[in-house]
Amino acid sequence: MPLLIIKSPHKMQAMSESYRRRGKTVGLVPTMGAIHDGHLKLVEMAVRKADIVIVSIFVNPTQFGTGEDYGSYPRAFKADCDKLQATGADIVFHPSVDDIYPFGYGTYVDVGEIGEILEGVRRPGHFRGVATVCAKLFNITKPHFAVFGRKDAQQLAVIKQVVRDLNYDIHIVAGPIVRSASGVALSSRHAYLSSDDLDKATVIKSALDLAEGLVGMGSRSPRIIETAMRAVIESVPGAEVEYIAFNRWDDLAPLKRVYGEVLISLVVTIGGVRLLDNVILTA
Repeated sequence: MPLLIIKSPHKMQAMSESYRRRGKTVGLVPTMGAIHDGHLKLVEMAVRKADIVIVSIFVNPTQFGTGEDYGSYPRAFKADCDKLQATGADIVFHPSVDDIYPFGYGTYVDVGEIGEILEGVRRPGHFRGVATVCAKLFNITKPHFAVFGRKDAQQLAVIKQVVRDLNYDIHIVAGPIVRSASGVALSSRHAYLSSDDLDKATVIKSALDLAEGLVGMGSRSPRIIETAMRAVIESVPGAEVEYIAFNRWDDLAPLKRVYGEVLISLVVTIGGVRLLDNVILTA
C-alpha cells in the first residue's frame, strides 16, 4: 500500500485514536528527514513490532541554536518517502512549523541536569527543544512504543527520562548504531562531508574500539583511556577532538572510574562538521 502522508496534527490524533480503539498496536519513529539506512533500520524494527507504523518527518527549529544549521539542514521529502515506502511503514506525519508551534506558543519541557551536560553544554537549550517536540509527537501520534537510535545516546537517555517523569504510557525502544562498511556511524549530516572527510571519520570508530579493548583488558581510568583515544584521533590530519566523556548509562552521571554500564561518547570535528559517536559497554 502507498504511504499515507498526514500534515494535520488533529487528523493524525484522530487516526491514531481510531487505530487504538480497534486494538491496533501503533509504533512511532521520529525523524528530521534526510532518511538514511540508520533510519530505515529503526523503521524496520517498528514494522516487526507494530500493526501501524508512523514515521514523523519534522525539522524541529527549537533544538537548533543560534548559528547552527537549521536553515541548511538536508531536506528531501520526496526521496525520504520513496525510501520509507519499501520498509512497510504506513504513515508519514509531516507537519509544518506552524502546526507544531502555532502563533503564541509558549510551553516547553525542561529536562533538568541530564540536558545540561555533554551536548547540552555545547548546545544550550537543545534538549529542551528535543523533549518538547517529542512530547508533542507522543501526544499527536499516540504510539504504544517509539524507536530511537543509540547513536544519539544522550537524546535516548533524555527521552527515557521524559517518558518516566511525565508518566507517558509509551515504551521506548533503542535501535542499534548503524554504520557504513568502513565503520562510520550513519548521520544525515554526512551530506556536508567530502569523500576524503568521510574516510578520515573512520578514525572515530577506531578510537572507540581501542577504548573498548582497554576496558576489556582491565583499564578503569577515564584519563588513561581518553589519552589513548585522543592520540589515535589526532594522528589523522584535520580530525579535532571536541570532547570525550565517560558517563554512567543511563542517567549520565559523570564517572571518575569506569565501572558498571558505561557510556563512552565523543564528538570529533572533521571538515567543519561535528560527528557524534559512542559505545555502551559493561565494565
